[in-house]
Amino acid sequence: MALSITEIVNDNTSGSFSLTMNTLKVFSDYLDQEKATETTIETVFEEIHTASKNLIKHQSNMVLLRKSCNTFIAYFKRAQKSEKLKAELFVLLQDKIKQIIDEYKKNIEIISLSGSKIIANFNKILTFSNSTVVKHIFEKADYQKRKFDVFCIKSDPPGEGTKLAEILCKQGIKTTVVADSQAGVVMDDMNLVVVGADRLYETGFVNKSGTLALCLLARHFNIPVYLAVETTKILKESERSIKEIERDPKEVYNSDGNISVINSYYEKIPLSLIHKVISEQGVFETPEFSSWYLGD
Repeated sequence: MALSITEIVNDNTSGSFSLTMNTLKVFSDYLDQEKATETTIETVFEEIHTASKNLIKHQSNMVLLRKSCNTFIAYFKRAQKSEKLKAELFVLLQDKIKQIIDEYKKNIEIISLSGSKIIANFNKILTFSNSTVVKHIFEKADYQKRKFDVFCIKSDPPGEGTKLAEILCKQGIKTTVVADSQAGVVMDDMNLVVVGADRLYETGFVNKSGTLALCLLARHFNIPVYLAVETTKILKESERSIKEIERDPKEVYNSDGNISVINSYYEKIPLSLIHKVISEQGVFETPEFSSWYLGD
């Protein structure tokens, strides 16, 4: 049976961590499904390899997705040479997927613990898009009995900030949705801004379009911006260029063809706009993080 990734490809509201976890689960489920069939190892490999390439092409700036797929494919290639029986090989492959997932989850747990320490009682915090690591920071601070308010920029299109707001609200965290155009209305009342990233490169990071404007606005109001990100998302431009990704123009405006529409999902944000970086390696002043992890 063919491996379907349609649901993941059509998911425009989840962050890179969630998409990566969902992808690995789809791979594991596919292996489970094909374990007792007559499908050859070679066919299973080609299905997963093709799916990986398509996902990386569709989400070329999501480094976590790229690295997890490439890591698993490389392992699959080596495992094929072991001459193990199909059932044994599938167990090894599923164990590898679990290992990758556990490693990423461990990183998120470390970041959420460090990130929760920047949140004080009665803070008002602004965030953008739907970052899993940022969500975990808020959840950890709430678990520690902090009282704070989260303001989620809607993040149009497609408005995935509302998805984050709904999740936080269900967990009892006081949450407000803010229209993209009204970030300036609330910014002066904020204590801090926390954002995630899909990729780190030499002088900046890549995230959902609108992050740059938010960081510049925070700088104007002298509000510190914290970047919560795994170092596994480092991929320098010298290694691979950053791609502009256009999505369905109808999300912005249903043009009759005479009016051009731009719907670019990602943009580059300079690290100079970031106050501190929260990673699984610790909390760093931005110049220190750049020197240690993004330098030559």
